[in-house]
Amino acid sequence: MKFQWRLSLSAILISTIISGCSVSTTSTKPTLTAAEQDQQRVESLLKKANSAKPIKSAQYRADAAKILLSLDRKQEAAAVLSQIDVALLAPSLRFDIAKLQAEASLEQNQPEQALQQLDRLNGLSDLKLLTEQEIQILELRAQAFQLQQQHFSEAKELIRLSQLLDTDEAKQILHDQIWNSLLKIEATQLSELIRSGTNSYHEQGWLELAYELSLNTQLDTQNQALNNWAVLWESHPAQKLPPQSLGGLNAQTFLAQKIAVLLPLEGKLAKPANAIKEGIMMAHLRSQQPGKPSPELLFLDSEKINTPIQLASIINEQQVDMIIGPLAKDYVTTLAADQHIQVPVLALNYTDSPAREGMYQFGLSAEDEATQIAERAWKDGIRRAAVLTPNSGWGEKISKAFEEHFTSLGGMVVHSSNFGDISEFSEHVSQFLSTDKSKQRYKNVRKVVYTHKIEFEEHRRHDMEAIILTALPNDARQLNTMLAYNFAGDLPIYATSHVFSGSNNPIQDQDLNNVTFLGTPWNLKPPSQDKVLISQQRNDTNSRFGRLYALGLDAYRIHPYLKQLSAVPGTQINGETGQLSINNNGLVFRTLTWAKYKDGIPQIIE
Repeated sequence: MKFQWRLSLSAILISTIISGCSVSTTSTKPTLTAAEQDQQRVESLLKKANSAKPIKSAQYRADAAKILLSLDRKQEAAAVLSQIDVALLAPSLRFDIAKLQAEASLEQNQPEQALQQLDRLNGLSDLKLLTEQEIQILELRAQAFQLQQQHFSEAKELIRLSQLLDTDEAKQILHDQIWNSLLKIEATQLSELIRSGTNSYHEQGWLELAYELSLNTQLDTQNQALNNWAVLWESHPAQKLPPQSLGGLNAQTFLAQKIAVLLPLEGKLAKPANAIKEGIMMAHLRSQQPGKPSPELLFLDSEKINTPIQLASIINEQQVDMIIGPLAKDYVTTLAADQHIQVPVLALNYTDSPAREGMYQFGLSAEDEATQIAERAWKDGIRRAAVLTPNSGWGEKISKAFEEHFTSLGGMVVHSSNFGDISEFSEHVSQFLSTDKSKQRYKNVRKVVYTHKIEFEEHRRHDMEAIILTALPNDARQLNTMLAYNFAGDLPIYATSHVFSGSNNPIQDQDLNNVTFLGTPWNLKPPSQDKVLISQQRNDTNSRFGRLYALGLDAYRIHPYLKQLSAVPGTQINGETGQLSINNNGLVFRTLTWAKYKDGIPQIIE
């Protein structure tokens, strides 16, 4: 949140109020630089302040602080201002000095001190503030609470502030800021605040709106929750000027008449593309209802129609409303930067480059999993983690994504390692946990004191609180056993979806007991009707490859809601590949399902 004030502006404004304190800056040393002259003025003003009466002393110190602020010497300015007691000043100066003190404190990232300085004004009964002055104080208080991450206190100041504004344009900005503050509050805390009985009418309305939408993250239920709130709070300011991000809930779904499905029909991506195609066709077939319009599907070979100009020509000729695809990363990158395609595009892969407006990207990103593992581990109290991934490109991507996100949360990756062939697992795990060093230390000591019996207890390194594992099922079974053998059996293990084959195998998977991992609803939850129907024709729906059918199903199901999902942060729809939401960059994010192995069988956990 940005407030329209600057210390330099405040310093200039105060100079129009404080009069009779100008000091001659004529120097007897023409060779002095401007900075040296300013320093002389500051010293002169502070010297006079030390011997002047309170009001005049405050004027001198304020002028000195003004000069220091203009020189970006904020800490010194704050120190000067801290010596002024506003209670001793005339009412006309109290507001200006206290405001300048609070601004200086906020610049020094001292919100508690800023609030104390502003609170002094509330205790002055003879101080009558103008509306503009009340607005400035509320802005400063809101920023102080923002720095303290006291989100409801920040929202309360903004709610009071919104009631002092005259124009709808200004109020709309405040309503958006209020909403952003409330979105940061957990549902349990919102519930407690609602029941507190201490809220004003405006505060209660805002809290109930945030609470209702926090309980209903699915797009259809959010619409109903918003309508229910509107009935109860007909006169609330948020009814007239709702947060702009909620405007997307009222947007109509996108009804395409013709969708082009752009997938490779030959080459190395032909097999996965065919599975995605079957998922799209199943979703298309199952969506058809009597009397309800259904889009026509036009299948295009991305191996032959492989340039934006070719694609644009067909789109215009066939009057296509939307594109699902392509699948190849290079093609997605090309379309992301191209301006020939004017219809929405739901790409089935990701580009590393910024994408144009109207382009959405959806895929089975392993980086999504790494991010969610980082958040889960942090939530579970893990602060120091070790990462163990395959010596491969996808393993390195997951390791990097986890470390970046875990570090951003405040955690630390104390060790990261890549494993290779299964024949080397024992040695690699020993090195990973440093048990090999423990053995070597014993050998070294034994050589020196070979005449005495030495008791030896092997142990691992103790600077890790959890292990983050990425491995395919067979490798994961071997690694988990060896980790326990090397004294890491007490460490929680968080794994990516790769550890689960897609089918329950309680005998073999005993070796994965207590491993916590995430996966898709397609693989972990009871099969949907769509999966049952596809499974009747295909025998690979439970494999990792089978997730591609789910991707096709979700790509078709999500396409009418792309605009709504991207307009309302946090809004989701349930999918086979996860709970689906869209960020401001058009990236479809999958919130996956968590499970833990028990008796060789994955058990879904919250």
